[in-house]
Amino acid sequence: MVQQQKLGRFKRLLGQTRKPNTQWKPNYGVLTQPKLQPLIVDGYPQFEKPYDPALRETPPTQRKYRSPLPPNMIQASRLSEDYNEDNFHELQSKFQFEVKGFFPEKAYQAEKEVFDTALNLHLVGWLKIRTTFMLGHLQGDTYAMSYFKKYLEEKHLSPEAGTIEWVHVFDYNTGLSTPLHYKHLFCVKDWRKYRTRKAHIMSMFEKWQIRRLQQSSLKRYEEELKVVEERTIWNSAMVQHAKPHPKAICSRKDTLHVEPHLQLDCLV
Repeated sequence: MVQQQKLGRFKRLLGQTRKPNTQWKPNYGVLTQPKLQPLIVDGYPQFEKPYDPALRETPPTQRKYRSPLPPNMIQASRLSEDYNEDNFHELQSKFQFEVKGFFPEKAYQAEKEVFDTALNLHLVGWLKIRTTFMLGHLQGDTYAMSYFKKYLEEKHLSPEAGTIEWVHVFDYNTGLSTPLHYKHLFCVKDWRKYRTRKAHIMSMFEKWQIRRLQQSSLKRYEEELKVVEERTIWNSAMVQHAKPHPKAICSRKDTLHVEPHLQLDCLV
């Protein structure tokens, strides 16, 4: 009984004990091992089970957030006879687009104009506009989508916003079920750090420099090849029009009476 009281008192006053019992609690010093604990994913401990989000079992003592039920999907009619000029605006459409061009000042003005145009047409989706390209996925009314498609193809951008070289529209689909996948319109901003952006700019500059050197080298090679061909044609023409010298012609009878080591001079 006395030993148990002393042991319990020793454990309770362990922080005030000058000489801890190393046999009861080993002191590793700087080599302290990490604490043994299970892998925790979203607040749920995983006890020797492979991670599988589809088969995750929540403990009965914790309450998991349950999102509200989505609204019922309304299937659009697939029959063209059900639509006319009066109800054609009820159809919902979508498409993705890619635009190449040059938009100065970090494409702020181009982003504002394109975003305002899509917002005024009550379109939803996302836009990604940078200095040399535009990307986007939009959904909305069929008439509004057709108007925005025409807006891109006819290049209705102000000179301050930049210039559009070409437009590619793909994944065009009409007759979507409601509600749509997107609820609002937003722009994808560039949140990269300065170091990452600088590395990308340097890599692009190196590629541009290599392309420029290759083009200049190819151009110089074509010019040199053209000069060589012109000289070859000029030399062949000169040889055809030139007449041989009389002293350079030797008959066969002369070669028979000439010594072997002098026949080469005669042939030349």
